[in-house]
Amino acid sequence: MRFFALTFRGLEQIAAAEIAELADTTVEQIAYRRVGGSTADPRSLLTLRCADDVFLLAAEWQGIIRPRSSLALMTQLSQQLDLAPVRNQIAQWRKMPKQPLFSVTASFVGKRNYSVDEIKQAVAHGITDRTHWSYTADDASADLNIRVFIEHDTALIGVRVGKLPLHDRPYREQSQAGMLKAPVAAAMVRLAQVQKGDLVVDPCCGSGTILLELESLYLDAHALGGDLVIQNYDLPFAQWDVRRLPLPDHSVNCLISNLPWGEQVSVAAPLDRFYHELCSEIARVVAPAGRIVLLTSTPELITLPNYLLEQQIEISLFGQTPTIMGFASKLNLHKTS
Repeated sequence: MRFFALTFRGLEQIAAAEIAELADTTVEQIAYRRVGGSTADPRSLLTLRCADDVFLLAAEWQGIIRPRSSLALMTQLSQQLDLAPVRNQIAQWRKMPKQPLFSVTASFVGKRNYSVDEIKQAVAHGITDRTHWSYTADDASADLNIRVFIEHDTALIGVRVGKLPLHDRPYREQSQAGMLKAPVAAAMVRLAQVQKGDLVVDPCCGSGTILLELESLYLDAHALGGDLVIQNYDLPFAQWDVRRLPLPDHSVNCLISNLPWGEQVSVAAPLDRFYHELCSEIARVVAPAGRIVLLTSTPELITLPNYLLEQQIEISLFGQTPTIMGFASKLNLHKTS
């Protein structure tokens, strides 16, 4: 079956690489915020960590343009939409009523003369006309979610593989200031190329999203996290100042962290001085063969002269465009060349 996975802007290639590792699954398209492909086992898509959500493709509509006339067209096309094959496929691995309660979610690229809510209503009206299924605006209570993803004049119509979005992790019961999105954390962990037995440290762990994703992806790694203010007392995090870490020199194999941006989470010094002291401490504790992956909104303040910047990926997050930076040791690269 054909599918499309949605992800954050900038993470498309990382999500595609993860999808390509699945058995009997082929990546066929990498586009803005999405990856398309085909799979013989849609259930395997539920294991993805770097995708925000994933859908079985039900239809592809053309002519969905900017004017409001597109709303009537979407209702008309929804009345012709045969969702039974996808609904029956999903019913093979999770309980599904014959007349499911469905929700609609929507997004579009560029400007439109209509809103997301209007798209939802237009599509819901057409589906209820054809199927007599019941519509709910509460996505969490729905049996099926219908996704409308519009780019240029094309709309992809999908049905969510899982009951809940992929980004809705079981450990994310409540949201906190500065909490990192789980798929972004998973992408950072993949970029760090964690190996069995590695000591992986997040010195600004906040609520622990990076280390929780690490645990899901690399069970044989050793995780250590800490922060100035502990946000998750259910996990064994240390309370420390990232500029004075209680760790031996060169003891860390991988350091992965969402650094404070000085906005949602404040810092105790001017940001440029804070980052200078932080970078010095990172360079002290990371092993010569170690790797560093950082997320920051001020990449120009990151100074790690003994490390080579291998990846620099701008992403969209919280309405901003922070950068993921991946470093490897110049010393290690020189020894292996």
